[in-house]
Amino acid sequence: MLQKKIAVACRIMPLYRLGVFKFLSAYNGKYEFTFFGDTLKEGGIETIPWEYSNKPIDAIRWIKTKNFFYIPERLLWQTGIVRRIFFSDFKCFIFEGGIAHLPTWLFAILCKLCGRKVLFWTHGFKGTDNWVKLIIRILYFKYLADGLLLYGHFQRNLMIKQGFNPDKLFVIYNSLDVDNQLNIFQKIDRINLKNRKAKLFKMPDAFTIIFIGRLVKSKKILEVLTACNEIKKRDKGINCLIIGDGPEKEVLKLYIAEKKLEDNVYLTGEIYDEKEIGEYFLMSDLMVSPGNVGLNCIHSMVYGVPVLTHNNFKFQNPEVEAIIPGKTGLLYEYGNFNSMVERIGEWEEMRESKINVVKNCHLIINTLYNPVNHGNRIIDAIDQIL
Repeated sequence: MLQKKIAVACRIMPLYRLGVFKFLSAYNGKYEFTFFGDTLKEGGIETIPWEYSNKPIDAIRWIKTKNFFYIPERLLWQTGIVRRIFFSDFKCFIFEGGIAHLPTWLFAILCKLCGRKVLFWTHGFKGTDNWVKLIIRILYFKYLADGLLLYGHFQRNLMIKQGFNPDKLFVIYNSLDVDNQLNIFQKIDRINLKNRKAKLFKMPDAFTIIFIGRLVKSKKILEVLTACNEIKKRDKGINCLIIGDGPEKEVLKLYIAEKKLEDNVYLTGEIYDEKEIGEYFLMSDLMVSPGNVGLNCIHSMVYGVPVLTHNNFKFQNPEVEAIIPGKTGLLYEYGNFNSMVERIGEWEEMRESKINVVKNCHLIINTLYNPVNHGNRIIDAIDQIL
């Protein structure tokens, strides 16, 4: 069977998409996927090593492009795409759907003129745009794309209310390199892990919360430490692990020193070694992410750790839909610090049901948030528009 060629044009090749990129590159059905992207790093995002383009197994069918930025996260130009639109046999182009990525407007128009189908891989609407930006998004998504690959149902429902055709809105969810992570989860030595945790904390058996992500103000990591301090003042044991680096790191250090939380909080710094990340998750009882959650929610659940975040989906990323209250985590009242502290206390009381929590987390990962489901939903969307 002759495969139809599909182009996936990425600004960069983020490491968190390694699993689904490998799945689609190895797909041996009706489509052949080719990825276009720069090796450039942007915004602290770790990228897939270029070596994956030549690996004997787990290879990514990858053509390197060059990006030009004029301010961070806004693309001025991407080489190699126009030539493929005019002089190749790609039937469909998948572009990242950021309205600030100016070349994508041109690329999508050229695809239309040349009879190529266009899918935008995007967050879609969040419900927070002013009327000018909303009109721009409607023009961009409704008239330049043949379909949208969305991460969640909240965004899809908002777009349907704005008059978008439901048959062109495809929820594909999101994923990490789950097979590798679940393999690590099974192999980590729990006894050695317990000994290692005893070296980090004065009370290693105390309830332990964790945060993973870039240490930026919007993530409100200081609220995690403030919650720890509040719980400690109530003469209750609490530990906190924070994985990541960023401009807020020094602020967090100052707070830890001021509140004398050195025995309760451990800052790991930036980590990309998955085994080490897995070990920290397995030391933890709850992942707390006050600003919002994204793939850190999925990352946590892969290791069986439930997630706590706020309940205002307008200011959330789509991965929040993986949280089933009481089963895979909890939601607290948006903007209410006391509500967050109360929910941490509620989950501490549920520690004994941790085995069921792990099963619940793994069930939603194995059902929805994995590269196979992620990739197959992209394939289903292509089926629909072709």
